[in-house]
Amino acid sequence: MPRFPIKQEKIKDNQVNISGSDYRHIVKVLRLKTGSEITLFDESSVEHFGRITEIKTKEIKVVIIGTKYVERESKLNITLLQGIPKGEKMDFIVEKATELGVKNIAPVITARSHVIHTQKIKRWKWIALESSKQCGRFAPPHINEALNFDQAINYNYNSMLKIILYEKCQDNFKTKFSNYLQPIHNMIIFVGPEGGFSKDEVKFAGDKGFISMGLGPRILRTETAGIVAISILQFLYGDI
Repeated sequence: MPRFPIKQEKIKDNQVNISGSDYRHIVKVLRLKTGSEITLFDESSVEHFGRITEIKTKEIKVVIIGTKYVERESKLNITLLQGIPKGEKMDFIVEKATELGVKNIAPVITARSHVIHTQKIKRWKWIALESSKQCGRFAPPHINEALNFDQAINYNYNSMLKIILYEKCQDNFKTKFSNYLQPIHNMIIFVGPEGGFSKDEVKFAGDKGFISMGLGPRILRTETAGIVAISILQFLYGDI
């Protein structure tokens, strides 16, 4: 059943009006008709099951026929610091990080970044929203404005665990966390762009409390490395 976000306060007497881009998607793309059923969700992890009762020129009316609380958000508060890659790779990273439950995504310009400025923040926010609809989340991750390296490592994330991925590091998740049983909820993963991080960047990050971590003997692409690291942490401490 198609899912669309809605503000709780918009629901009056078990009815809600939908307009804007969601209206166009429902009517022009999905071609739903009067009587079709859709799912609406709000940021409090509540799903509302609705039926379209009227289709107007610029809005549709939906009656709520059922409501339930569903817990789909990750237990982990993961922030992904991602060195901005070339082309459309960041689109893929935002989509998959959203599916895995990441709460915050910050694009970062590093020493080896080919991209030194971006105007794609709005696009990445849209991708995060669409991905959250697809995967059943109730709120998309926050997409931060682009940061430079110093801003990224100095930002106050209040995190218990801060990891920077470095292909030359021999430590990996298996060796580092095999006996690490302390519960962790807030964490940062910092992934470099194509070419990874410079030695100076890794050192500076270490001075700020980041732990260097490898991902095995094979070199992973930037769009793969972060997704692998997130999946491992979700397996160890989250809901996978």
